[in-house]
Amino acid sequence: STALERKCTLLMPTDSAGVPPKTEDLMKQLESKKDEDKISAMKKIITGTIHGEDMSRLLMPIIKFVTQSRNHTLKKLLLIYWEILDMYGPDGKLRPEMILVCEGMKKNLVHANEYVRGSTLRFLCKLTESDILQSLIPAITANLDHRNAYVRKNAVLAVFHIQKKFPTLIPDAADLIEKILETEVDSAARRNAFLMLFHASEQKAMAYLYTNLEQLPSLGDSFQLVALELIRKVSHTKTFAQVKSRYLKTIYTLTESSNPVAYEAANTLISLSAAPVAVRRAVGAYTRLLTAESDSSVKFIILGRLRKLRRRHGTVLSDMVMDIMRSLSTPNNDIRRKMLDLCMRLLSPRNVSSVVGVLKKELVKTDTPSHADSKEYRKILVESLHKCAVKFPEVVPSVVHLLMNYIGDENQAGAKDVILFVRHIVEEYPKLRVPVINRLLENFDEIRSSDVFRVALWILGEYAEDQKVLNVALTTVRELVGPFPLTSKKEEEEKEEKEEDEKKDMKTTAKKEVKSKVLADGTYASESAVAADEKKEESEEDEKKLRSLIVAGDSFLAACLAASVTKMILRFCAIRGFGTIASNSQVARGLLLLSSMLRIGENSSDKKTQLDRDSRQRILTCIKALLYPDSVRAAFLEKCRKSFHSMLQVQKIAEKNEDEEEIDDAKNVDDVIMVRQLMPEKEIYDVNLDQADVKKAVGAETSTLDINSKLSRVYQLTGFADTVYAEAYLTVLDYDILLDILVHNQTGEALQNLSVELHTSGDLKIADRVQEHTIAPHESKTIHVSIKVSSTESGVIFGNIVYSTAKGIDKKIVVLNSIHMDIMDYIHPATCTDTEFRSMWAEFEWENKVSVNTDFKNLTEYLDHIVKITNMKCLTPDVEQYSECGFLAANLYACSIFGEDALLNLSVEQHKSGKISGYVRIRSKTQGVALSLGDKITSNQRKDSKVSQK
Repeated sequence: STALERKCTLLMPTDSAGVPPKTEDLMKQLESKKDEDKISAMKKIITGTIHGEDMSRLLMPIIKFVTQSRNHTLKKLLLIYWEILDMYGPDGKLRPEMILVCEGMKKNLVHANEYVRGSTLRFLCKLTESDILQSLIPAITANLDHRNAYVRKNAVLAVFHIQKKFPTLIPDAADLIEKILETEVDSAARRNAFLMLFHASEQKAMAYLYTNLEQLPSLGDSFQLVALELIRKVSHTKTFAQVKSRYLKTIYTLTESSNPVAYEAANTLISLSAAPVAVRRAVGAYTRLLTAESDSSVKFIILGRLRKLRRRHGTVLSDMVMDIMRSLSTPNNDIRRKMLDLCMRLLSPRNVSSVVGVLKKELVKTDTPSHADSKEYRKILVESLHKCAVKFPEVVPSVVHLLMNYIGDENQAGAKDVILFVRHIVEEYPKLRVPVINRLLENFDEIRSSDVFRVALWILGEYAEDQKVLNVALTTVRELVGPFPLTSKKEEEEKEEKEEDEKKDMKTTAKKEVKSKVLADGTYASESAVAADEKKEESEEDEKKLRSLIVAGDSFLAACLAASVTKMILRFCAIRGFGTIASNSQVARGLLLLSSMLRIGENSSDKKTQLDRDSRQRILTCIKALLYPDSVRAAFLEKCRKSFHSMLQVQKIAEKNEDEEEIDDAKNVDDVIMVRQLMPEKEIYDVNLDQADVKKAVGAETSTLDINSKLSRVYQLTGFADTVYAEAYLTVLDYDILLDILVHNQTGEALQNLSVELHTSGDLKIADRVQEHTIAPHESKTIHVSIKVSSTESGVIFGNIVYSTAKGIDKKIVVLNSIHMDIMDYIHPATCTDTEFRSMWAEFEWENKVSVNTDFKNLTEYLDHIVKITNMKCLTPDVEQYSECGFLAANLYACSIFGEDALLNLSVEQHKSGKISGYVRIRSKTQGVALSLGDKITSNQRKDSKVSQK
């Protein structure tokens, strides 16, 4: 085995493709009188030893010719060589040459040069041979009183590591360090000494800290961090409770220290006290770090701590929400979003007006051209204002009128958020409907997006109930639609030009006066051409209006316009009475509009501008509703609003459940109640929440997988008839894959130089170099391989086993079966809003469409099966009600450990025969996620594929 496999802490990049140097050549270089030759030889020896080459013959020449050198580079290389050298012989005993090595180390420990002493002491921290260390103890302890701080610092570290590994070698180590602490003035040496005393004797460390508690703010950052760690560790003991108040005063002071110390002091303060004063001081330190730190990772960590604090100290954080909002100055929109999400959960009647004021100021700032990422940031601010208005109605009047200015925003997502907010407000607050709708009508001509037009028209159709508002709304819509027939500006201009050309004589056009004009870029153009360009720009500007969108073939918008106009006319007729002159006039105008939209959609020669069947059917339904209103009036004027109200109630329940899920303090009725005051002192110390979090972070918690799940991760790599049988157990740890490969020699002779050569495809990378092994007859060996994962792309692990025997010279190869990675190891269920889902669905370009072929007879059972096999979460509420209607459409969402989103839409129907048909559409930003989920569904969408085949 090589030095890397045994105990070496040295990692050195080397080129293993070169030919190793000969021992005789290295011997000559070591015997040379030039230090450059010796340095070159030592580097080659270290490299060869790391690669597992036997260079034990060079040990005595190194001791003879290198240990006596005064060159500092050689001394450093010599220490590296001692570190990787196997100091034990084949018999398991210490090599006799190590006596000379110990003598050389003793000379270095009393060397006149401080660097030599310090580097040697540093090397002794890595030494694990007690026989060598025992003879060096007097020289090590003598350096504790050296005049140079560099030597003292490393001497303390050496004592610390020796005492930790071999406590019997220095039984009075704690007393020695305690004496040094009393006189030490160097900050690094003092920190190392206190750290050693902390681990060797907590009582003496606490006694020293208590004596020098008032001087702690001036003892340096490194010492303060160790002191805070000690305080957290002993905070559950009885002796600490008696002097707790004094420590709290000092920690209060440390919260205003440097950033690392302030963060640890805030964590310590929260673990020691739950008093509002202490929590407020800790939160103050966190908020200062949010604005002072430039590292985004640090900001995310602090926001995570504040989010956890909200569960127990929400009232205190609610009072300091304005301090938290100072971090809006950061340019990172992800941090802004997470911070505003936290602030929205801390809203209260006392701070909502201040929060809204800050959000409004930030919203106004996004109008400046110099503001970076203004569109995305504006969208975040609109969402936050929406949440404020929903929770506290008193701020709605001051918010809604400001947001209405952005209804014509060029950013489609931001404008859509504004109009959705307006839709929510007019439903929840009836008193604000008239002023809000009037303001909407004033800004109606500024809308540029089809999505915004649809929601705005729906609002007018549902909530324009007053007669004056109805008149203004109908007039505004007709003005935006324009005159009939519905044709584009371009078609009208072409028609007019054609007619003019036919009337004009050719001679008149030839004598036409053309004037030259200077353009903005300095070039010349004819006046007629300039006029044509200006008309073209005006035409392009007008194409963004409602009329241009409908003429361009937006079928969905045309259907929404038809439904909205029908609702407003029916409501107008209900107020003025059916059959009156005014009502008949409105009905006639509505029928003219609807028939014009049908005409332009059906007579168009371009397929893009033709109406689709659904939109055409809906417009015909609206025409029927205007002609025969009695049969469909309730469906148009009542049921649609009831459905929207039910949707809002479902959203409120979902948000309430989400907030309750975050509160993890609730326990089961049958759970054991742990009363800290009634527990023994030892058990109190064992209950350490920080250590539990660390165990959870590194994956040290016990696995809950059953035996069948574990066996499913065992992969057979070779056959039973092969000379080498191999199987692998695969463990996925987020960004790493651990392969435990069991190799069994099935022959009657030893297999030499056996190695497992693995290769990967996709975003998998072999992290370790697999070493060669020798396996005796009928024996087994386990080989560990680590593989790094960088994305959720589907990957394959393949390779072969290469070995040689004592009889043959040529190597033999056994090909291994490939291992296909399962995407289920990387994705987990997640949640998102309907707006976010639709936005990602439109953005993601990779789609995989899978046909449904299953033997399930129930729609909801099939949906549950898809959720189970894809490990995704269903975002569609109340799917049980679809089991009887014969149709089901649901959205599923999941997120990978690498932050990749996976979207799934299930659309199925059940025929009279009971068979389920339809499609499963999967979308993702990367191709691998979509394809892997599609393959997973295709192979597992039946109840039991084996039974079905039989």
